[in-house]
Amino acid sequence: AAAAMLTAQQPLALQLRTDQTFDSFVASSGTAAARARQLAQALASGRERTPLYLWGPPACGKTHLLAAALSSAGTHGLRAAYLPLRELGADGAEAVKAFEQFDLVCVDDLDTVAGNEAVELAVFHLYDRLRSSRGRIIVTGSATPTGLGLCRPELKSRLGWGVSCRLEALGDSDKRVVLLRRAEGQGLNLGEPVADYLLRHHSRDLHRLLQQLDMLDRAALAAQRRVTLPFARELLEATDQPADGA
Repeated sequence: AAAAMLTAQQPLALQLRTDQTFDSFVASSGTAAARARQLAQALASGRERTPLYLWGPPACGKTHLLAAALSSAGTHGLRAAYLPLRELGADGAEAVKAFEQFDLVCVDDLDTVAGNEAVELAVFHLYDRLRSSRGRIIVTGSATPTGLGLCRPELKSRLGWGVSCRLEALGDSDKRVVLLRRAEGQGLNLGEPVADYLLRHHSRDLHRLLQQLDMLDRAALAAQRRVTLPFARELLEATDQPADGA
């Protein structure tokens, strides 16, 4: 589904997966990830206004939680927007201002604009304007506020206003759960042997694994076949995509 994002010049549609929901987010009880999910749910439902900062390595679930919050906010009557700083790039300061009107703003990849004073100041002002208008904000980055390399101390201060949660990259057992849940959500009978094969013999990167799952889904549909282990092996070996760290 497309999440609307406004820029100073024109509307831009960005794709966020509809299956990235709070229910499909894998988090063991008592972990920082479980707390992050709980807080994001509270923000998306309108029950909470405390800013939330999520940080961690790639494929740890940061954007998943943003997508889930955006989807959930809509069901609670909140106007929500996705602000992908990686896509805006160096000239994004003016575009950031267009987000001040929303009830919930999900700001992704703050680390990609670290050192850009104009964009950093725009995000700082976004925090303040949303607070004044009783809006909500969730921000993601690759490191702690002090470890991002930000040049504006006032933005570092704003990141510390609310709650900060560190997300960890998923282990293989959790990746297996994600694969099986995603397949079930797509109506695909994957089975644990195929999931284990993907983890053992192909990419260990979660994003790549999910791309391979989508490829299997499309191929099975086109061939009118079940996704058996021989079918998966034949298809993925034909695409010649070796493991990275398996």
